[in-house]
Amino acid sequence: MTASAAKLVPVVVTKDELLELADWERKYAAAKKKVSEAEKELKFRRISLAEKVLGVKTEDELKRMPPEKLLKVMAHRLSVGDWKAERGAPDFAFTKTSEGRYPSWSQLYAEELGDPAAQQVRAETPVMYSYAIDVQVPA
Repeated sequence: MTASAAKLVPVVVTKDELLELADWERKYAAAKKKVSEAEKELKFRRISLAEKVLGVKTEDELKRMPPEKLLKVMAHRLSVGDWKAERGAPDFAFTKTSEGRYPSWSQLYAEELGDPAAQQVRAETPVMYSYAIDVQVPA
C-alpha cells in the first residue's frame, strides 16, 4: 500500500480538553486583571511616598530624577523638616531598577532619516529612571 493510498486518521479534540482550556483562559484573564490592578495601586503608593519625601508631583518627575539627585533631595527635605518618619516606622530606600534613554520611535526615525540622525536623537533624549521602594520589614 502506498502512502497516498493510506487513509489518515484525524486527531480528536476532546470535550474535556476544550473545557480545561476554557477554564485556564478564564484563570489567565483574571490573573492578568489582578496584576494590572496591583500595578496601578503600587504606582499610586510609590508616587504618594515620593510626593511626601521628594516633593515630586508626578511619575514623570520621579522618572527624570537621577539616583544621586534623589538622595540629595531626600536628605535635604528631611534636614529642613519637610518630612519625617513616624516613630517605629521601618527604614526605606528608593532603589533604582532601571535607567535608559527610551525614544520609542527611534527605529522609525532611523528608517526614515538614517542611523546617525537616530543616534543623535537618542543621545539628546533624557535619561529615565525606574525606582522600587525597598522597605526594611522586620522579620
